[in-house]
Amino acid sequence: MTDLDLYGDTETAAEVDPLAAKMPEVLRLATALAEQMLASQIMGRAISGEQFTALVSAARLLQDNNVPWPPLVQEVVHELAERMNAVGSEPDGAAG
Repeated sequence: MTDLDLYGDTETAAEVDPLAAKMPEVLRLATALAEQMLASQIMGRAISGEQFTALVSAARLLQDNNVPWPPLVQEVVHELAERMNAVGSEPDGAAG
């Protein structure tokens, strides 16, 4: 294999799936956001809707590209899902 073949294959792979090259940055940002959200929870501060949406969107993007979630992202997403399920299962007076 020549150097030209090697470089050509690399360029072709990047052109075929340019999103794959961005996954490490998505992982880094999702982990940083999960850290912020966990810190907010520990300090008793509310998590904004924008933070929640951003983390869920990043998690879906990773999942859609077969990239495993970082452990902290998984922990925060599952904790938020459990809280939402608990709130959703409580009577809110609106049903009826």
